Amino acid sequence: MANEGEYKSKIGLDNLYIAEVTADSAAAYTAGTPAWLAPAAEANQEPSTAFQIQYADDQPYDVATSEGETKISLTITGLDLETLAMITGKVFDGTTGRMYDNGGIAPFMALGFRSKKSNGAYRYYWFLKGKFDMPKEAVATLADKPDPKTLDLSFTAIRTVHQWSLGGGVTDSVKRVIGDDDTAAFDDTGWFTQVQVPGVATPSALALSSSVPTPDGATGVSKTANQTLTFNNALAADSINHILLIAKVDAIVEAASYALDATKKIVTIDPTGTLAGTTEYIITYAVTDIYGSTLKGALNFTTAS
Repeated sequence: MANEGEYKSKIGLDNLYIAEVTADSAAAYTAGTPAWLAPAAEANQEPSTAFQIQYADDQPYDVATSEGETKISLTITGLDLETLAMITGKVFDGTTGRMYDNGGIAPFMALGFRSKKSNGAYRYYWFLKGKFDMPKEAVATLADKPDPKTLDLSFTAIRTVHQWSLGGGVTDSVKRVIGDDDTAAFDDTGWFTQVQVPGVATPSALALSSSVPTPDGATGVSKTANQTLTFNNALAADSINHILLIAKVDAIVEAASYALDATKKIVTIDPTGTLAGTTEYIITYAVTDIYGSTLKGALNFTTAS
């Protein structure tokens, strides 16, 4: 049952995020990790709808309706050239800092944002699939009174190819996912850390799922082997900067490279040289996942002779 807060007017807009849609088929829908787009001033949503009246017995008998794409008009303060090139399929040359307005094809993107309501609560949005057009721009000569010019972005959202079980026996594709702080059972945790699709639940607390070597305190470990840490949630990219391989006897940090795999869940530690034999080592970690959950810990192993 709705409560009073759900009827409040929207008075604000922030947290404008995008994510590239990397797969959308009958088998699966996947999108990359959301990234902040730009300071947002306005977002207007205009769904394309159609209806047809059926006549019978010399009078209106039925009405057939359908909904097509939704046009989202975004007003932002500005946008860096690299991001603009990425969302519109243009070329950005990082060596010269120039964008080329060529005939590239815009990738499919997901678009998310939230709107503050008059009671301080928020309504949240994710459009799961769409494309950006090149923005409208206006410039003007400098005058006595400042006249800031904004950037107008147009995003056309469509329904996904992939279909989800939506409950109540309904299986269908989806164009938009909406949440509201004033709706019973809604939880906004992680809303902007992953594109929200049907079935997305509150993420589990960050935990270490497995490690190599294993178990903690393992002995006879190869002096030339890499070590790995596998976590249950995807990690923030800078988490690898907070993992250390240390020789316990003298507390010296071993030179090593640290790499995060494509899932962002597996960290591989590659020592620069061969580890000392019959020596105890400690791997310490203080990591954060993409949902903001943190985890600290350590494990020990002893190398073979």
